[in-house]
Amino acid sequence: NAENKVKIQQEGALAAIISLLKSPNEQTLIYASEALRHLSMNAQNKEEIERAGALPLLVELLSCPIDEVQEHVAVCLQNLSVNANNKIRIVQVGGLPALIELLRSRNKKVQAQGVVALRNLSVNADNKVYIVDEGALPPLIALLRSQDENIQEQSCGTIWSLSVNADNRPRIVQEGGLPSLITLLRHSNEKIQELAVLAIRNISTTDENKIKIVRLGGLPPLIGVLRSTNMRVVEQAAGSLWSLSVSEENQIKIVQEDGLQLLIGLLRSPNENVVEQAAGCIRNLSMNDENDVKVVREGGLPPL
Repeated sequence: NAENKVKIQQEGALAAIISLLKSPNEQTLIYASEALRHLSMNAQNKEEIERAGALPLLVELLSCPIDEVQEHVAVCLQNLSVNANNKIRIVQVGGLPALIELLRSRNKKVQAQGVVALRNLSVNADNKVYIVDEGALPPLIALLRSQDENIQEQSCGTIWSLSVNADNRPRIVQEGGLPSLITLLRHSNEKIQELAVLAIRNISTTDENKIKIVRLGGLPPLIGVLRSTNMRVVEQAAGSLWSLSVSEENQIKIVQEDGLQLLIGLLRSPNENVVEQAAGCIRNLSMNDENDVKVVREGGLPPL
């Protein structure tokens, strides 16, 4: 109950509940962590729980052998990490290693909550660096192949968030993230597809990665995404191709993979952002003499 979440805090019960996180009794730990999980949904309580000194105890319980406690604590930290200050404090009290370890849990619920908590923390610019430095990439990349769509989505979203940091982009590639991201471009879940495209677009900003993405088979699925009815996905796919088309080698391959005709078709899209991305890509493609002629032949001039 939303009102009760406030009243419990106002009546001073937080300190008592937090103290129960030290209990040696298994059932007490489950009840206390579950109570904090629910209380932490309230915006004011997110601050009060941190002020009451709960974070070190919660982080310690991430290593509890009881799956139910791990899940409740991970959700609690996930809720708390929506708060900007808590994003910093959770890391300061040593939360990253324990959260990253949850990604290797055999329990899918624990895995899922750990990923979401990391995704929330990764919004903070400094945390993008800390998360990668603490070794999160290998388990996150492994979870891209999970049979659970929610875990796939959250892992992909976290990797996308981490890829906003330029230094993380080569590290994602070095840890073997590209093949799995490319595979997700064909996923039936449009949200997963969109997150994969966003991550690949960020990764494609370096000259070396532009070539690697294409050599690993990234072009066919990216071009295929241009047929999507989801304009957000189409916009990001066209933007990724625009980035890749800076490479002379890729300019030829994009046309060979029948990308030009689809890009020209997008010039007539009612979505201005889609048109901008497609036009930018076609501009790059036309720098190749053979492509220049093909742009005209495929009817690219009128919409341009």
